[in-house]
Amino acid sequence: MIGNCNCLEELWELVHELNKKHFSENNLKPVLGGGKTPRPKFMFVFINPTARNISSKPEWTGPRFPFIGTKHVWRIFHKAGLLNEDLMNEIDNASDWSIKFTNKVLKFLCDKSFYFTNLVKWTGCDATLPDSKKINLFLPILKREIGIVKPDYVIAFGLIPFEKLAGRRIKLRDYYSKIMKNNQLIFYETLIGPAKIMVAPCYFPVGRGNPKKAVEILKLLQKI
Repeated sequence: MIGNCNCLEELWELVHELNKKHFSENNLKPVLGGGKTPRPKFMFVFINPTARNISSKPEWTGPRFPFIGTKHVWRIFHKAGLLNEDLMNEIDNASDWSIKFTNKVLKFLCDKSFYFTNLVKWTGCDATLPDSKKINLFLPILKREIGIVKPDYVIAFGLIPFEKLAGRRIKLRDYYSKIMKNNQLIFYETLIGPAKIMVAPCYFPVGRGNPKKAVEILKLLQKI
């Protein structure tokens, strides 16, 4: 079923079907992926969306990708030198995101060769981490998404998406110490279907993560 999806539009139809089948009581829409396709330089994989993303509202008619209508994660990218000053000022001053402004941010992602997505494409009311049922349900979707988008590198925020994609366990503090000492990211090669991808972990940039260390890791992307 998933293997029959040859484009993102078909994959998103399947995401909506899975949400209706398994979470019919949830009236929030799934937040999908967005940015440059195909072949972005970097795909950024977050864990799961929340209702703070305004594109999760059923009445929203624009694109749906992570962190629409929020500010903190965009500030992290700005501090890391990955988001320009003018756009950051617009995000900071926006009381609400219009569809026009959302498309402007999406164009920025495309121009930077970035792609944003989530491991779990089910939207919750709060930032509670997804349980194993949701992770196992949506992991094949993410892997097929990677196969369609074909990023050069994947940055996984938090150990949940990193370990599911890389198929290995690490201690993030040890990884952080090593790359800071060498001033260079370490990527792990893994197979997603028939394709080899390069995956690196990063601290989650909000909440229970570590925003300061996330910025320091993301700064190293400029060396690639």
